[in-house]
This record gives sequence, C-alpha cells and structure tokens, in this order.
Amino acid sequence: MHDSLPPERVPSLPTPLTPLVGREQEVAAVVTLLRREDVRLLTLTDPGGVGKTRLALEAARGVADAFPDGVAFVGLAPITDPGIVASAIAQALGVREAGDEPLDARLTALLRDQRLLLVLDNFEQVVEAAPLVADLLSACPGLTVLVTSRVRLRVSGEREYAVPPLGLTGPDGRGLPEEASASAAVRLFVERARAVRADFPLTADNAPAVAAICRRLDGLPLAIELAAARAKVLPPAALLARLEQRLPLLTGGPRDAPARLRTMRGAIAWSHDLLSPEEQALFRRLAVFVGGFTLEVAEEVAAAPGDAGLDVLEGVTALVEQSLLRLMEGVGGGSRYAMLETVREFGLERLAGSGEEDEIRRRHAGFFVAFAEAVAPTVFDADQRAGLTQLAAELPNLRAAATWALDQGHAEAALRLGTATLAFLSVRGHPGEALRWLNEALAMPSSAAPGIRADALFAAANFAALQGDLTQGAAFGEQALAIARAHGDALRAAEDHQGLGASAEWAGDFDRAAACFRDGLASLGGLDAGPQVEWVRAALTCDLGDVHLWRGEPERAVALAEEALAWWREVGQSWGVAWGLQTLAGAASASGDQARAAGLYDEVLSLRLESDDQSGIAGALDGIAGVAAGRGQPERAARLLGAADALRRAIGFQVGPHYVRGQQVLADVRARLGEQAFAAASEAGRALSQDEAVAEARAVIAEALGPADRRPSSKGSGSPAGLTPRERDVLRLLAGGRSDREIAEVLFVGRRTVETHVANIFAKLGVNARAEAAAVAVRRGLV
Repeated sequence: MHDSLPPERVPSLPTPLTPLVGREQEVAAVVTLLRREDVRLLTLTDPGGVGKTRLALEAARGVADAFPDGVAFVGLAPITDPGIVASAIAQALGVREAGDEPLDARLTALLRDQRLLLVLDNFEQVVEAAPLVADLLSACPGLTVLVTSRVRLRVSGEREYAVPPLGLTGPDGRGLPEEASASAAVRLFVERARAVRADFPLTADNAPAVAAICRRLDGLPLAIELAAARAKVLPPAALLARLEQRLPLLTGGPRDAPARLRTMRGAIAWSHDLLSPEEQALFRRLAVFVGGFTLEVAEEVAAAPGDAGLDVLEGVTALVEQSLLRLMEGVGGGSRYAMLETVREFGLERLAGSGEEDEIRRRHAGFFVAFAEAVAPTVFDADQRAGLTQLAAELPNLRAAATWALDQGHAEAALRLGTATLAFLSVRGHPGEALRWLNEALAMPSSAAPGIRADALFAAANFAALQGDLTQGAAFGEQALAIARAHGDALRAAEDHQGLGASAEWAGDFDRAAACFRDGLASLGGLDAGPQVEWVRAALTCDLGDVHLWRGEPERAVALAEEALAWWREVGQSWGVAWGLQTLAGAASASGDQARAAGLYDEVLSLRLESDDQSGIAGALDGIAGVAAGRGQPERAARLLGAADALRRAIGFQVGPHYVRGQQVLADVRARLGEQAFAAASEAGRALSQDEAVAEARAVIAEALGPADRRPSSKGSGSPAGLTPRERDVLRLLAGGRSDREIAEVLFVGRRTVETHVANIFAKLGVNARAEAAAVAVRRGLV
C-alpha cells in the first residue's frame, strides 16, 4: 500500500517580489480553463519574455481552492535531461525513491487519488518528457497539470493558451496620460520605472514617448522592464531614441533572475538554441521580412537550391511551435506569419553573422519588385480592393526592399518599386517616401532601360503634384515626355500628357490642361485598341470632361464623362466608374439639379468607401459640399469642405480627384458666410472623424433625395433606387435570406463592408429591417 501525500508536504508557490501588472484578463481566462473538468493539461506558450511563469503563478493562486490536495510548483529551467523530469517532480513533492520501484510508478501511485494542480515551469528544453505527463494524467484522474513552455507538449488532451504581449495604445492617440495609462504595457513601464526612480511622472509631455517605447518593444513585459530600469538615467524621449536598436539596451536584469532573463537577447537565444541547425537557418532568413510573410513567399526567398535538408513548411511549423513566429490572418483569410520586432532584430543579428545576408536581401528585393509590378495594375481592376489589400499587406516589405536597393546602389530596383506603388499611393495616400526613393534613384548612375526611367519620372510627377508641388510635378512630367517622344513611345507620351494636364488643372490653368489632354488623345490615335490604351483614353476623356465642368460647360462635361463611363462599366472598372459618376454628379449640381447630384454622389461615395479610397472619399465630400451649398446650406458645406481638406492632408495630399470642384464651392461658400463664420465652420469640419464626415454627407444626400419613393434613378447607371451595382448584389443576397457574414463570404469582402452596404440600402429604400428591404426589393423588381 502506497502512502498518500500529506498536505503539509506539498510545497508552497514561489512568491514574486514585484506585483503583476496588466494581466487581469489573462489570469481570469487561465483560471476559468483550469476550473473546467475537460481541461486537465493546460500549456501556456509564448516567445520568451512575455511572462508565462508570472501568469501561471497568479492563476495557480486564483484556482487553489479547487484543489484540496494542493498546488505544487516544479521549476525545470536548470534541467536539460528529459530523463530526470520525474525525479524533479518527485523532489518538489518531497517524494523519495523506494527500492526497485520505478519513480514514475511511485509518483503515479502517490497522485492517483489526489486532487492536485501540478505546475511545470519551463518545459521546452525537456519536451521529450511529455509522455511522462500524459501517463500521469491518464493514471491520476484528479490531477491537473499547468505547463509553461515555449513549445506545445503535443500530447492528447492538451489545451494551449498562447500568452499575448501586453496591450498597447495606438500610434494615433492624443498622448494624454490618462489615455496612455489605459495600456497595460504603459502601466508596467511606469511601475518599474518608479522602482528605480520613485518620482517618475507620467505627464502630457512624456506619455507619447512612453507609449511609443512600449510599442517598439512589442508589449513584451521583460523588454519593458529592462527598458524601464534605464529611467533612472534616461528620460523617455532619450530612451526611445536609443531603441532604434533594441537588444543592446535591453540588458541589466536583476541579479537574482535566471541568466536567460537578465537580457532580452538571452531570453530569445534560449528559444533559438533549441532549434535544429536547419531551423536556425530558416529563422535568420525569415527575419528579412518586415510586417510578415506568407508561406509561398518564404519558399521563394528563404529556401536556396542547395538547402536539401530545409523544408520551409516544416521549418515554419517548428518556428510557430517555438513561439518565434506568430500566425496571423492574411489577405482573403489566408495564413500569414510574423516575428515580433524584438525577436526579428535578434534574427537579423544572426543573419548578418551568417554570410548569407546579401543573397537573402537580394532575393527579397527581387521578389517584391516582381510582386509589386504584378499587383499594381489590379488596383484599377473590377475588384479594386483586392489589389489594394495585397499591396497594403506588403508595404513594409516593399519599403525594406527599396531601402536596401538604394543603400546598395541598385537604382533600377528602386525605380521599379517606386513606380509600382503609384496606383496604390494615389488611392491610399502618403506618397512622400516613394517620391524620396525615386528622387534618390533618379540621381544615381543606372543602366535602366529608357522605359523604366520614363515610368519612374511619370510616377514622381504624380507624387510631387499630389503633395502640392505642381512646379516640380510638371518638371518631372516634361522629362518623362521627352524620353517617350525620343523613343517613339506613343502610349507613354499619352500618359505623360495626362499627368501634365492634371498639374495644370490643379493649378487653375484650364486652357493648358485641356491642351494636354487633347494632345494625349491625339497620341493614342495611331495605336491599336487594347486594355491599357483604352484605359488611358477613358481617363483622358474624363479629364477633358472635368475641365469643361470647371469652365462652366456642364453639358459638354456630361457627354465626355458618359463616353468614358461606358467603357469603364463595360470592363467593370469600379475606380473609373466612380470618377465618371463624380463628373456627372458635379455637372448636375452645377446645373442646379441637386437631387440628381445627390443620387450620383451617393453611388460615388459608396464605391470610394468600398475600396477605402481615401483621396476619392475626400473628393466625394467636396462634391457633396456643393450639393449642400446648392440647397442653401453654406455652413454645412463649409464643414464638409473642412473635413475633405483634413482627410487629404492626413494622407499627405494637397490636391486630388475633383479638388477643383471643392475650390469652386469653397470660394462661393466663403463669400456667402464671411471669413469668420466660414473659418469656424471649416474648423469644425476638420475636427470630424472620417465616419462622422461620411455621416454628415449621407445626411445631406438623404435630404436632397427626399422620400425613397420619389428618388430619381441614376441616369445611365442601371441602378434603380440609386443603388450601386454592389449594393444590388448585397440586396439580392439579403433578400435570399443570407446573413452579413454569408454575404461577405460570397462577395469576398469584409463583414464591415457588408454592414455599410446594408445601412445604405436601408436608407435608400426607406426601410428599417431586412424583411422590409426584401419586400420592397421584390415589389420594385430590384432582385
């Protein structure tokens, strides 16, 4: 007969010397799991430095009442031999070996009737002992095991809880102390800073820097504690400046802490050293990616032809298991992987010392040049959002590739990258960095083909103009046009004429703008029809229509816009459709038909919102301000103009689609309100969020349209009740009983996008429920 374990022999839990900060939700979640009868093996995982042990200790205390035979803690950090784990558990429990009976059998007999929580800390380096844990759980029905490990045990019945970094504040906050204190990471920094400097304050002056420090350190508690220890000699702003390279500064942990936890480099090295040589090679190569990567990209960049023993899928799986990679949801619900930046810095150190860095960075840059050039044209395809989403996901990698190319003097790669971002940045904004790449690359000696240089000059012209430097934009455009002419490239010449015309248009020189657009159309005259030729032709035609609108010739503007719109509709090009409709809307508003203008602008705004076209949204707000002004609401118009200007400036633009219409409305509204009232209303508009500004615009549209049954259809739009084509798709599925989630899956859009469409449909049909919308749709023949 075996002895039972006396309660007094169960060791007490270690008592940390500092309080646990910001882990209330995680502690509650772990406690809840440990109280569940179906969770008997719970493994807390993390990449190192997240605080598994502290969380486990706190949760074990919180759940101790559920284990009448006690809570036992076994520290495994000093052990590297899986064969002595049973001995370590026995020693912690005060159990001695007896005779020839195997120790694991004695442990099983001892724990069989116990209701006990066993905490096994730092299991990763003895993970081969996992079968022992499984055997104990199988034989001891009252036993529950809480494990901390950088890898899963991978045994039956295991439940994994990945410990997240501490919560962070967003980079766009106002920097107020109370706002920053909402972040658990900031609270931890302040707590630990006060341990070395009792009077450390969190003020309006230093709160932004403290929040930025925590973001730069990925919310990792160990990294934050090591950084906060420097607060005795470095104020937050100075500390932040020194964290450009994180690891050299994150040292000097407590002398009583394990060696691996005295530096951030040591904490990461602990995990790294558990990898096989092939996994270590893959880890350092994957560190070249910024902001994450897909498995397919990793196979292109990180696997060399001679790496016979390197299977990227298996390697990525191992790195995820080791918590050195984190799995995220990628574009279209696909898998994407990323390193915390602190971990990535360690990987880059290893890459630099491997002799492989130049080759890996060359492959990385080559891949993303080709990727950007392949995806860029899709930004103006029927499914515009798909291309935008792909480019947005890889923008950090594009930036890294361009930086490397410039540093290495690879002008052609930088030129091609800068050019390939034109469509994306024209829609989403912030073109300054790409313009800098192009300026640097254009100044370098290069053997790039004339077409590559001409395209880069065209992109630079557009970027400069969008930022308001119309003179520089025109200078770049003239250089691009000269190259196109010298090589007899009529298509590029037409594009250059369009860019030059846009700069002239935004500068108010409508005669020159019209001449440029006509010259562009003439350049296309001798070319065979093709998608790119017809796209440029439609754009030049609509551009010319806009000039007629600005000159006060709405009838001519309508004719040209409808010509362009017909082609864009035929090919399903939503960006062009929005442009053409916006010209028609502007013409209707200028002609005094505000109801028709409102219906058209409603469709424009929906299309711009669907693709998250920031510049286009600003242009739509300008146009809707014209509707408000035309209906005798100058103050409301001024608010919308202020909101549009703020949105453009927020993305680094000074001008954009239908900016001229906004300026014309602005001059009218300012004259009617007077300078003081206009300034106040405009400032109020600048303070609106995008959602608030869109809501204000929707209200203007709804009032202009009147009751749903009397609303005009969009002439030539094929959209009864003013519904956009996508809204009709949503309505058709809604009437068929689909949920928002199901509609999103069918249309390959986000659920929030569907919710926006449904709200617009309700407003346009004058209904408040899905059943009403379906009934109205059937009655009016909309589905």
